[in-house]
Amino acid sequence: MPIIEASVNVSKPVEKVFEYITNFENQKKLNNMLTDIIVSGPVAVGTKVKYKGTVMGRAFETENQIVALEPNKKLGIKTKAAPPASDVTNTYLLEQAGAGTKLIAQMDTVITGGFPGVEEMVKNQLIGTLNQTLAAMKQAIEA
Repeated sequence: MPIIEASVNVSKPVEKVFEYITNFENQKKLNNMLTDIIVSGPVAVGTKVKYKGTVMGRAFETENQIVALEPNKKLGIKTKAAPPASDVTNTYLLEQAGAGTKLIAQMDTVITGGFPGVEEMVKNQLIGTLNQTLAAMKQAIEA
């Protein structure tokens, strides 16, 4: 499966956008299902990040690890999935765009389906989710 990608332009400098996306507590502002975020240490490659929350009254936890980090350029986070699901790597790329920043979100995942067309349907849903997330990030960063 190719990498799924979406982007948004943010009217803040790259440094401010990077600061926002590497402060994991900001995820709570974007996702009201999250109740706790536990970061194992300073933001660096190898740092583990655990998200805890509730969905429809059920508790969940996800185990994540920072797999790529280039200040003001890139943040990659791998989410470990329980079988039969596959791990997912989400990468944020930042590019100078005039006085602002182009924020690109990429999702590297495996999509399988039981019937024809399901992969394209899921891919489109994931792109929609990335676009919603980026729009919320843009609004929060520019506020």
